[in-house]
Amino acid sequence: MHIPPKLEYARHMLTYKESLKELTQSLKDLEGQLDDNLQQMLVKSSSLVKLNKGIKEIELLCQALADINDDKSTKAKELLITLRRKLFENESLLMEEIQKSMLKAAEAMIDASNGITIMASFISMSKILDKFEKG
Repeated sequence: MHIPPKLEYARHMLTYKESLKELTQSLKDLEGQLDDNLQQMLVKSSSLVKLNKGIKEIELLCQALADINDDKSTKAKELLITLRRKLFENESLLMEEIQKSMLKAAEAMIDASNGITIMASFISMSKILDKFEKG
């Protein structure tokens, strides 16, 4: 039985539109995953900047303390108090980062799984393109 040309064309158009829809969805999924990854990197770099700033402040306080001749002076005591506070703040910040890192270690497996899913999306896109080429 021969399929009329209009029906054959309609079938191809339907397949074509479905393939385009799959391709578009794959691209949206990929874009969403990349956006999530970028957001995570921004948060991480922000914390590292804060920690680096805190370390530099501690370094400056240590230099100022070394420049004071009398370690019993009021100024030296004030600097020691400030230094202890800064140390505590940085220890707290670092503890938060360690906790986040430990949680992220568990999430790393999920990230790897997401990477595999993205790879599967690329493979799926390649198959869709193969369908286009075969007609």
